Amino acid sequence: MDSAPAATPARPDTALRQAWRGSLQGRWVRWGLPLAATTAVALALSPGLRPRPPAIRPLPVAVVRAEPVSSYLTTRAYTGEVVAGRSSKLGFELGGTLEQVLVEEGDRVASGEPLARLDRRRLQAQRQQVLAQRRVALAGVEEVRQQLVLAELQRKRRQQLLAQGAIAREELDQQTQSSAVLRSRLLQAESQVDDVNARLRQIDVDLARSVLVAPFAGTVSQRLLDEGVVVSSGQALLTLVEAAPQEVRVGLPPAVASGLRPGESHPVQVGDRRLQASVSALLPELDAASRTVTAVLRLPVNDLPVGATARLSLERREQGEGFWLPTTALVAAEGGLWSVYVLEAAAGGSSAPSQGQQVGRRLVDIVHSEGERSLVRGTLRPGERVIATGTQRVVPGVWVQEAN
Repeated sequence: MDSAPAATPARPDTALRQAWRGSLQGRWVRWGLPLAATTAVALALSPGLRPRPPAIRPLPVAVVRAEPVSSYLTTRAYTGEVVAGRSSKLGFELGGTLEQVLVEEGDRVASGEPLARLDRRRLQAQRQQVLAQRRVALAGVEEVRQQLVLAELQRKRRQQLLAQGAIAREELDQQTQSSAVLRSRLLQAESQVDDVNARLRQIDVDLARSVLVAPFAGTVSQRLLDEGVVVSSGQALLTLVEAAPQEVRVGLPPAVASGLRPGESHPVQVGDRRLQASVSALLPELDAASRTVTAVLRLPVNDLPVGATARLSLERREQGEGFWLPTTALVAAEGGLWSVYVLEAAAGGSSAPSQGQQVGRRLVDIVHSEGERSLVRGTLRPGERVIATGTQRVVPGVWVQEAN
């Protein structure tokens, strides 16, 4: 039975190295850690060896200078309605059967253009009858006129014969009487002609009135009846809106209306369109419901829908001191007040140029707001620089600098 091999003895140089390593590890544990702690304390206590903190740069802000004003303009809008210069419901003066309607809704027509017709056959027949009567009356006038001419010739001959003593005075008197009778008959015949002519003119007028014509240039906004309907006198058939420049009617408080003058121009907003309208009239009576004065303004266009809402903008100068500031500069404060942030020097003037200026707060009250700006007054002083935007990024006491 074989025996286990004997352990190989370590070489002398290897044993020496292992003993040296163990000696060094013990010394590091005893001396290395205290040495590292001592070095850290030395670094902390030495100002020249401490790391410097990063420099804090002031926040750049946009500012506006507070400039005082003693008065300001206000713009107020008043609501009105677009109306046509003229709008008429048209109908026939005569009654009858509607024969033809010549226009449709939306058609533009000129002044005097035919719009509709009644059945005119009865009137035309009457006119033919009266024309025949007129011819008879004219013939009667001509017959009596010829008889009168003959009677006048006979009377003149009898005057000559009477002067010669050839006839008696009685014959001349009889002939003179005959001429007078013929003159009377001629007047009657002529009056009959005048009467027939008058009846003929009346029929012509009725024929003209049986055609409905446009009293002014405009647009047909409504067609109420169709052909074949028997209409009565004055019954509405069409609605015609004038094509001339339109108007705006706005109710204004009496104090505001008193400041308007005919001919003045003011901006009017109708939908997306902004127009300049001129004041044409101020109606003398107050509206019974709203107790306002109706102002009539003429628009330079005629293509707006009638009945559209219009907004009249009027400027008025008000007396009041304050400062105009951007609305974005206002910050809500306690008690329903407002505040603004201003740039102010540090207490004692100890701030360095690189630090900028500190933010201060001023309490203000809003006098008037208009669009993107507001008129304020309060503890703000003239000339102070007010932070205009980005007020949510700053608070009183922080360092800021004016942006270039």
